Amino acid sequence: MSSDASESPAPAEEDLLAQYRAGRAAVILAARPDVTRLLVRGRDALDLLHRLSTNDLKGLREGEGAATVFTTNKGRVLDLVTLHRLPEGLLALCGASRAGALRDWIEKYTFREEVSVEDWTASHGTIGLYGPRSGSVVAALWGPAAAGLPLHHVAEVPAGDARAHLARAFPIGGDGYLITAPVEALESVRRAALRVDGVRPVEAQRDCLEVLRIEAGLPVSGRELTEEYNPWEARLQDAISLDKGCYVGQEVVARLHTYKKVSRQLVRITARGEPAAPAGEIVVPGAVILIAGETSGGVTSGAVVPGSGNQAVALGYVRDEDAVPGRPAQIERAGRSSPATIEGVAR
Repeated sequence: MSSDASESPAPAEEDLLAQYRAGRAAVILAARPDVTRLLVRGRDALDLLHRLSTNDLKGLREGEGAATVFTTNKGRVLDLVTLHRLPEGLLALCGASRAGALRDWIEKYTFREEVSVEDWTASHGTIGLYGPRSGSVVAALWGPAAAGLPLHHVAEVPAGDARAHLARAFPIGGDGYLITAPVEALESVRRAALRVDGVRPVEAQRDCLEVLRIEAGLPVSGRELTEEYNPWEARLQDAISLDKGCYVGQEVVARLHTYKKVSRQLVRITARGEPAAPAGEIVVPGAVILIAGETSGGVTSGAVVPGSGNQAVALGYVRDEDAVPGRPAQIERAGRSSPATIEGVAR
């Protein structure tokens, strides 16, 4: 996910609470303008992406997918990307703000390889289905096999008169699917999903999805995923292969792991605001995280939990030794503070 979603008016509190409850107990449908799409084509596309990112992609077959991290020469995060192997190429889903940088990075390392990058930012769109019953909606629309896709695997499904790509996604609210289709076909998918009997999705706005995303501990481009951090700090170990050969940044990433040089961790945090110091005004990106009165790190994302009164959830980086479940903390911003608790590592 990315932090670059289009701004929209905050929904009324009761609407936000209904959306949040649906995301936790049933299913929500959400637009994903923060996700963009690149189609990497050519005979050498898979080999090149394998050599540019952290995961082992060599064995990806049609219909399969994987999460992988594109890193700089210094082993810092360019972006977390999910790759899905289609008949026509590799669909790369990435943060909207990183599409240009990612495309340029791939092209920078394309020499004699037969590889081309097609930008689907304008031509296609992506929506998400999330929550513990999202699979029921997928099954009603496209069958049990589609609902049972393994994580990051992809299937082509009908979308009106066109075709869409359905991928099992990182879970939010317990489960998740991403549907990518041509812009003109995406509306037909949305309408069909909202007509499913028995488990009809609730349409959710950005504010709701942000709370659920933070609760799930998922990092996003521009917040938790920037060139300030490395993949180990961002808890992206499931997207890193320690057995594959060289890739850009591999020596640094491997050395950090081998010599246990990771000095900070991305963690989940809960905070309790007070009437004079509302949590929503304090638990924001850039706020300082204090442990035992000393600065340990900073908040990267924060949101108030709907219906909680003055409770907030957050993600942030703290010193490795402070990433302990139950550790008391304080979050401080502009001279005001909120008591908080480290709930554990993000993922």
